Amino acid sequence: MKLIKFIKLAKRRQIGYFKGNPTNYIKFQNFQAKEILSELKKRNVNLHGKTVLELAVGTGGYSPVFKQGCKDYIMNDITRPAILDIDNSIKFKKFDVTKKYPFEDNSFDFVFSCSLIEHVKDPKKMMDEIKRVLKPNGLLYLSFPPFYSPVGGHYFKPFHYFGEKIAVELTKIFKHSVNADSYSKGFGSFGLYIRKIGSVRRLIKKEGFSIIDYWARYPSWSFIAKIPILNEILTWHVCFLCKNKK
Repeated sequence: MKLIKFIKLAKRRQIGYFKGNPTNYIKFQNFQAKEILSELKKRNVNLHGKTVLELAVGTGGYSPVFKQGCKDYIMNDITRPAILDIDNSIKFKKFDVTKKYPFEDNSFDFVFSCSLIEHVKDPKKMMDEIKRVLKPNGLLYLSFPPFYSPVGGHYFKPFHYFGEKIAVELTKIFKHSVNADSYSKGFGSFGLYIRKIGSVRRLIKKEGFSIIDYWARYPSWSFIAKIPILNEILTWHVCFLCKNKK
């Protein structure tokens, strides 16, 4: 039943969005946030009493759910999130995730990075800053749609399977709202970059994190995300739970 609800919300999420009404998109993100917390609870992770940072929130629909019970909660983006028009009690810090974060070392118990890493040209810099602001043994939730999954091309899907040049041209023809000359220019100041489960998994370990678990979202079956090669295609969204080893 949850999968059916997810599909319905996903289909409606952009209704009104490009006309300045993010209500349906926020409902879609609210639903996903509850599912994320449910998956974390299965892995004995609870945000109650924790200091939490959520990076690049976009509209900010995850934040009202994530912040509940936290000792301190801060969301971030490079522009003001629409959720603040609904709930202005959420703390917001404007900064670029690819540059130095405006926080002291060891500031947070938990960091959320949802659907972000595929839009960052140099994810190592981002991971370095996440590691710096996380406390020793602090946790990172990092999720993204693998590039070669059906939704991995974002606005360029399903043409991303034909290579960048063809994908760009076909997207211009069939999706007039998208007019980009390359993946890297497809999302304003942030682009789209090829991120795979295997390469991100290696990056996480190289950056000094241990991976507690990783699983597929929708359906939430851990084994799908762990089947080499097939996981890159079958996993619509992969979720990593990591611990800071410093």
